[in-house]
Amino acid sequence: MPESPREWDNITIMACWHSRYRLGDSIRDKEPEDFWRRLVRENMPESEVYAMAEAGLLNGIRIEKHEDDPELVDIYETVRWLTVIGKSEPKECLEHKGVNKDDAICYLLDDLTIQHCMTLLDGYAEWMPLRLYDHSGLTISCGSKSGQYANRWDSGCVGWIVALKKTVMAETVEYVLDENGERIREEHKQEGYPPTWGYKTRPLTDATWRKRAAEVMQDDVKIYDQHLAGDVFGFTLYEADPPADDDEPEWAETDSRWGFYGSDGIESGICDHVGSGLMEAIQSGEYETGKAVLRAVSYYTF
Repeated sequence: MPESPREWDNITIMACWHSRYRLGDSIRDKEPEDFWRRLVRENMPESEVYAMAEAGLLNGIRIEKHEDDPELVDIYETVRWLTVIGKSEPKECLEHKGVNKDDAICYLLDDLTIQHCMTLLDGYAEWMPLRLYDHSGLTISCGSKSGQYANRWDSGCVGWIVALKKTVMAETVEYVLDENGERIREEHKQEGYPPTWGYKTRPLTDATWRKRAAEVMQDDVKIYDQHLAGDVFGFTLYEADPPADDDEPEWAETDSRWGFYGSDGIESGICDHVGSGLMEAIQSGEYETGKAVLRAVSYYTF
């Protein structure tokens, strides 16, 4: 029963709503609209929200000066009305008449749709939809609506994963790639200590942060999907004492560890923890797989 990766120190927000499962992060917002409106309130100046609405950049919202007092404004919103023949048609309605700017901002923030919020947050965040496939187990993706995630009965959108620009810029970097598109390893020398190795990086910019945000979100969803699917492993390491004569060797447990995500032993980090030449054996193909049988022998004296 490994802990959820969403309990880790993540730099993304995974917001999900489902009638049967508790997925993603612990989000206090009961409805998706509340979540997106909160993101706007927490990350955007109110003056910028009002300016974009006043400029007509929020589809379906129009602000006009009040005819009797130019210091006040009227707020019009487009809604869909059901006609007598059963069709819905857009209709502009006067929602708030003769209000001052401060009140207008409050009304706007309360009435924003998810699409309005996404328009407002375009320069502040990057996000991807989360699609859940629920059939003999759970699997989640932030990819395209295709394959099993296009199944109309067993799949659907359950929320979003969001990466805020300010968090991505502060908490991560861009990896420098070589001509083959691979990360460049570099040595870090430390006086008095053995050198360490890492990857060559550079700070993110306004031109590169979105790509890095997408990579972080995809990695987070991949790990969370492994958690939901039970694709989490561990190891127990035994060492054999040399047998005497024709006796079978005795095996002693020397180490064990759990919580490695993914079945690839190198990628998950199991090989790094096991050591003992396991990574080299896997890379060279010089290994065997099978079921280990430990035999216990009891001795009785009378």
